[in-house]
Amino acid sequence: MKRVFGGLARLLSSYGLACFLLLNLFLLTLFGTLYQVDNGLYVAQKRYFESWWVVQRSPVPLVMPGGLTCMGLLSLNLFLGGLVRIRKSARTAGVIVIHLGVALLLASGLVKLQFSDDGNLRLYEGEQSDEFESYYLWEVAVWDAAATGPVEEHLIPHEQLVDLSEGRTRRFTSPALPFELELGNFLVNCRAMPKGDRWEAASPVIGGYAFLAQPVDPERERNAAGLVARVSDRATGATSQHLLPALEMYPATFESGGKTWAIALRHKRYPMPFAIRLEDFRKEDHPGMNLAKSFESDVVKVEGGAAQKVRIQMNEPLRHGGLVLFQSSWGPEGAPPGTPLFSVFSVVRNPSDFWPLYSCIVIGLGLLLVFLPKLWRFVLSQRARAQSVGGVS
Repeated sequence: MKRVFGGLARLLSSYGLACFLLLNLFLLTLFGTLYQVDNGLYVAQKRYFESWWVVQRSPVPLVMPGGLTCMGLLSLNLFLGGLVRIRKSARTAGVIVIHLGVALLLASGLVKLQFSDDGNLRLYEGEQSDEFESYYLWEVAVWDAAATGPVEEHLIPHEQLVDLSEGRTRRFTSPALPFELELGNFLVNCRAMPKGDRWEAASPVIGGYAFLAQPVDPERERNAAGLVARVSDRATGATSQHLLPALEMYPATFESGGKTWAIALRHKRYPMPFAIRLEDFRKEDHPGMNLAKSFESDVVKVEGGAAQKVRIQMNEPLRHGGLVLFQSSWGPEGAPPGTPLFSVFSVVRNPSDFWPLYSCIVIGLGLLLVFLPKLWRFVLSQRARAQSVGGVS
């Protein structure tokens, strides 16, 4: 058994495995980039970099370790070969420090993959918000439509919705609600339209409207999902059906338990520890063209009653409270002069935001420990050679 574990440790810490994994990582990047052209970034990322295995059928049939497997084995190889089995001495101190920096860099990627949230925040001048929306994830929200002030929302997450296709349904109940909710007919991309004779509905016809399925856009943030909700009042047994098209301005409403309830399908929302109010948005166009050369936003960050003015522009994000807000876009594009414009911020909640910086510092220190002694020995040898040449002359 000791011999088996020893052989396995030698394999996992070998240079050969490291070279194979780096080659595999190169192929994943190559195939993933080519796949992205026709299928979009989101699908390519899931298929190649957030998977355990990849079956590559073209142009060369291959079964490859996916991004998770490759990076996991590479981290294990680094730990065993560069930190555990390496000879510990003053001469290898720099190499060990470099490996620690690379390990921190890999750990930052794992933390971001598992614990980060990505989304966007869109604001017109004068608007304020303390939450941002996901690009890809959906949720169903139910709330008392007549409530004033802070509203208690009952949320159904993305994971409970996206598999409700091809006739599958799921029932949801809560002691706080006087009704039961059944969801089904989930469509990745669709439009709610008046039902006519010239097209086939992808959902039940409700109130003369039904969902018309649309081709899935490779750029997943452009898709507008749809869902069908069936509400059953516990007390009376009365039922009603509702189409829930995403991105609608107004939610669907129904009566139950003597109250009016609202229900909507929307992008998943994340709370922020502060609010952002857009004071002024500016863009500079290229001369003679209606094409933005640069754009920036003056915002006010409101937290705990205190207000702070901040300018967000390209390459100069706002970092605060574990969030990073980048100036990413604006709209509506092609708007005539005088049209109110909105500013779009990409928002990332990443617990390991500064870890890559720290890892670069550690790697830099390791490189200094490796090369400075070599440089010092070189300088001494050159000085000794110069002195010997001077003595001979």
